[in-house]
Amino acid sequence: MLPRMPPPLADSPLEVDGVRTLLAPTTGPMHAGLVFRVGLVDEPLARRGITHLVEHLVAHGPGRAGAHRNGRTGVEHTYFHVQGTESEVAEFLTGIGERLRNLPLGRIAEERDALRAEAAGRPAADPLPMWRHGARDYGLPSYPELGLDQLGADQLNAWVARYFTRENAVLWVAGEAIPAGLRLDLPGGERRPAPVASVALPNTPASFAGGSGDLAWDTVVRREPRAAVLANVLERRMTRDLRDTGAQRIRTRYEPRADGTARIVATLEPGPDRTLTGLVGLLSAVGAGQIDQDDVTAVAELTCDGLRAADERGARLPGQAFNLLAGHPVQSLDEALAGVRALTRDDVAEVAGTAYRAGLLMTPAGTDADLPGYTPATATSAEMVTGRTHRGRNNRGLRLVAGPDGVSVLDGDTVTTVRYDACAALLTWPDGGRQLIGQDALVVRAEPTLYRGADGLPAEIDARVPAESRVDLAAREPETVPQPPAPTRWFRRG
Repeated sequence: MLPRMPPPLADSPLEVDGVRTLLAPTTGPMHAGLVFRVGLVDEPLARRGITHLVEHLVAHGPGRAGAHRNGRTGVEHTYFHVQGTESEVAEFLTGIGERLRNLPLGRIAEERDALRAEAAGRPAADPLPMWRHGARDYGLPSYPELGLDQLGADQLNAWVARYFTRENAVLWVAGEAIPAGLRLDLPGGERRPAPVASVALPNTPASFAGGSGDLAWDTVVRREPRAAVLANVLERRMTRDLRDTGAQRIRTRYEPRADGTARIVATLEPGPDRTLTGLVGLLSAVGAGQIDQDDVTAVAELTCDGLRAADERGARLPGQAFNLLAGHPVQSLDEALAGVRALTRDDVAEVAGTAYRAGLLMTPAGTDADLPGYTPATATSAEMVTGRTHRGRNNRGLRLVAGPDGVSVLDGDTVTTVRYDACAALLTWPDGGRQLIGQDALVVRAEPTLYRGADGLPAEIDARVPAESRVDLAAREPETVPQPPAPTRWFRRG
């Protein structure tokens, strides 16, 4: 019988065509996956969607109808999964390598349409990553796939050559042996670590009012068993303590990251009364260490049961593949169970304090985000650039300043600035409209129709933003082009 898990990367000789490989028996049908350390965090905002497009081009090749096959692009990883007979598994994964070597570029237009259809069917993006990290790396999940129309053969092939290589991949197989005939003819390259997470929040705990009626909270803590247990303890506590407020769909998630941190997310639909107040009080109490021993014991037992069941199905293998790609050790089942069993209430209470201090709270639209204990997350800039000032048409409180360093808009007392050297993307429309998105996620809308003497503004901005940061969009309907307010008419008496 094969061991449940091979030893860590440094000591493991198991490879397939130079690709590090994990193998473990399973109680069900054979299934396997090929994982690459590339995801949304690696994409520039202006080319958002490039990894997903590669995944679609590669995953949707010919194959047998009986096998379950799919691909997925995540925050840090892209993977291809197949379940079926030994020959079906070998055929699908061998085909992945072949199509990465020779991308089916004739399918670009078709797969773009498929990605747009997927996006139309998804719920609204989670805004918390953008507020925490900005318009880069771990903030990218908050943004749509802006770059799809900009992507051609050269960019796609270069992306594959950089990230979809044998050094940046791990194969896992839940079965008794590596499938006969499996070949992974991947290009050579380098291991690509995940980027360091950017920080857009100067202070935490912080809060902001979202664009929907939902409540959400997230935090970033050290990746460890007690943080995973905390996520589930928090869900139990929310379900119990917020029941009387009418809150629904209470969920928490624990999302480990390659850099040794983890994100904990809590979401819920608030009830008609007191849910926000109740959640704020609950988070404060948990952060102060008010953790029940019974909750910790129950969650730890459920976690151990889940680990054992996952191990029998081979379901721990994808996570172990992610660990190898990040350079973390591969844990045996016994080691994982021991880490959970050793936890105490005080361990969970300690990480709860850290989690609370790093928290970011999204309140429902229209609510006051200025809450006790929370700093309002800023959506303004501290300074304006210097340059030529364009005054608003029929709006004395509106000004736009365009200079060699960037663009600022002053609307009443609110200042928003995007510097050219920190511009994540420039959105352009044929009518001259321009929108600059800063790396801090702040947005400057430079609409020539709204300002006096601004006819040359689009060309000025275009000349200062690198071409790779530009996203050219389709023409807008005339009625959607922003227009200045109607002029105020003054009447004389008599």
